[in-house]
Amino acid sequence: MKDLTRRLFPCGQGLLGYIGPSNYDELIGSLEGNKGFGQGDYFLMGKDFPSYIECQEQVDEAYRDQKRWTRMSILNTAGSYKFNSDGTIHEYAKDIWNIEPAEIS
Repeated sequence: MKDLTRRLFPCGQGLLGYIGPSNYDELIGSLEGNKGFGQGDYFLMGKDFPSYIECQEQVDEAYRDQKRWTRMSILNTAGSYKFNSDGTIHEYAKDIWNIEPAEIS
């Protein structure tokens, strides 16, 4: 949690923009204490923060190698068909509703 607090410190000091006196107080309070929406890190964001930083460092490393990044991006896009709404609707139509696609001319 210390790393998360250190990274949020500039927010609390207004260094990332100033909208009002309690600009980021609720956010920081919800992660550090028992006030605000999170009620003391209700969603356990602080617990996952170190692994988030490790993963982001891997993303940064991959992005620096543009050839690798481009290949990963293309493969990721090509493999996303299983998760798009068209694929889901097609599966429902075939497996649940037992209907065939309509021909559009």
